[in-house]
Amino acid sequence: MPDAPAPTTSPPPAGDGAPQQPGPVRRTLGRILERSAFAHPRTALISGTVLLGLMVGCSAVPVPYVIEQPGPAIDVLGQYQDEDIISIEGHETYPSDGKLMMTTVSVDGGPGYTVTAAEVVLAWFDRSRAVFPRELLFPEGRTREDVTLENTVQMSTSQQGAVAVALDELGIPYERTVVVAGIEDGAASADVLEAGDEILAVRGERTADAAATQQLVARSVPGEEIALTVRRGGEDLELSVPTREVDGTARMGVVLADGYEFPFDVGISVGDIGGPSAGLMFSLSVYDELTEGALPGGREIAGTGTIAEDGAVGPIGGIRQKMIGARDAGADYFLAPGQNCDEVAGNVPSGLQVVRVDTFDQALEATESIAATGTVDGLPTCEGS
Repeated sequence: MPDAPAPTTSPPPAGDGAPQQPGPVRRTLGRILERSAFAHPRTALISGTVLLGLMVGCSAVPVPYVIEQPGPAIDVLGQYQDEDIISIEGHETYPSDGKLMMTTVSVDGGPGYTVTAAEVVLAWFDRSRAVFPRELLFPEGRTREDVTLENTVQMSTSQQGAVAVALDELGIPYERTVVVAGIEDGAASADVLEAGDEILAVRGERTADAAATQQLVARSVPGEEIALTVRRGGEDLELSVPTREVDGTARMGVVLADGYEFPFDVGISVGDIGGPSAGLMFSLSVYDELTEGALPGGREIAGTGTIAEDGAVGPIGGIRQKMIGARDAGADYFLAPGQNCDEVAGNVPSGLQVVRVDTFDQALEATESIAATGTVDGLPTCEGS
């Protein structure tokens, strides 16, 4: 929604797809063709050719499903697309050893894309993939641009929250602010505002949070320009931002989020990957960069989970695919949100050891223990959940 606070919850975990069974029509056709093969060979040949053509044609028809499959597992302590994922300026950082890997899921068939019946059938019989009705993950009416913006906003806010959690753990103070988390495609303000701008004041009135800022903007006359004070790259700017009418209310066409102003610069860059589920691994990696020693201790540790302001680790979707992606990338250990344990149990890839975590502190303790011992002995797991 334009000029609305950014979403704070992760997408609901998805369920398991199940293969359909052959119906009575298919069985009846089979019996007819079988009989025709003996009584009328030529008729059987023609019928078989027609049926094969129908089957091939139907297999290429787009269907309203999406397919989830393992995406790349990326070491947050390293680089992505030839760029350091974490960059810190203005504070001492320390070298690390090992990997802290965020995990991803690739989704085929979202808004603006389609999958065919044949692709869905093949995915049903592949344990590394999952099939869901499209409306379960993408409600009707959402466009490709809507999904891209939401994923961008969720990634941006998860990064900010992850840094805040790491600094809280280290006792480093910071200030709260309001940020432009995303800009709608074709928004009236697109030529003036940038994602990441901190909004300090609306028409000279200081703003306390994203909701209050939204209310100040909504009081404006639709179509008029609004005077904003924003901070961009450490510089305060006075901007005149155009609006347009949406449902009778003035909107700038941006998504606002409660953000943070840190005492030094912390940048997190993962290209066009979106969503909130890397929050936990971002927070561990920022903590590692700011502390002496190597948090993973040379181990290859993957994980997933949203991160809340109080350090709570939240559930995510596609965890079965993320575990497979982690193992394929060489991870030996995996940190999983406790609320995802029902999907973890019985689906752990061979060679991967999974630890249940419900808070940042638990994840930190688990990582330190794995680094020191190379095992998950004595750590909570999802077995029996």
